[in-house]
Amino acid sequence: MRDLAATAHQFEPIRRETVMDTVARRIEQLVRSGELKAGDRLPPEPELAQMLRVSRSSLREALKGLMYLGLIKSRAGDGTYIQSSLSRVLNQHFQWMILLNEVKHLEIYELRKIIEPEVAALAAKRATRADLERLEAALDGMAQGRGNHEVFHAFDIQFHEAFAQASGNVAIQTTMRMLYHATSEARKAVLPYIDNWEKHWQRHERVFHCIRDHKPELARKAVLDDLQYAEKLLHKHVSSLERHTANIRTTAKSNAFDVPLPTRKRRS
Repeated sequence: MRDLAATAHQFEPIRRETVMDTVARRIEQLVRSGELKAGDRLPPEPELAQMLRVSRSSLREALKGLMYLGLIKSRAGDGTYIQSSLSRVLNQHFQWMILLNEVKHLEIYELRKIIEPEVAALAAKRATRADLERLEAALDGMAQGRGNHEVFHAFDIQFHEAFAQASGNVAIQTTMRMLYHATSEARKAVLPYIDNWEKHWQRHERVFHCIRDHKPELARKAVLDDLQYAEKLLHKHVSSLERHTANIRTTAKSNAFDVPLPTRKRRS
């Protein structure tokens, strides 16, 4: 009996599922079994409710939730479909993690310094002619956009996504796209701190030459140098924000002390 009690003590408590959790789990089972796949249309509502053993009203509410999460999509007059790709959903969810301060921008740059040099090395080994053309087109766009923050930023993202694509690894492409999307606003915010646009562009040109010439080790180093410079810019931006916040707090405290105290009227 003691052994049984000890074993039972290790059990996790039974958790109540919401209807949406139940529907999501059962649809997931249908995908795992091969009965549904990416891009497939879900059965009509009465049939699906019967299959999943939930009421039609509960099914409708659950599908609304899954649609909001981006796992399924509705086409007017045509039905509900399993999403064919979830990369956009991942981007949005990761962006929310940053907005909620679960993940910090500097932590993402730390992660990029681990991953991205290896991505560049793979690109140097695997890049096709089409990959090189995409990289060169993005590099030319960056050259034309030097000094123009919006233009440079757009082509900078294209350049990094192009060499992620040149790695030939879909998991890498999806991960890097998610990181680029998540740091997009921060990367745009640091552009005013660039002291020499020509040198900054040349860092990207060096990456391109290393990939084009199939030199993995040099590509790895070139990307790391670029990321370290970008990280310095981000540190400057973060320090500026912290100083600005501190000044606001100091001013608010000062103003609070300057508020005149109410005076009592003398009795006649």
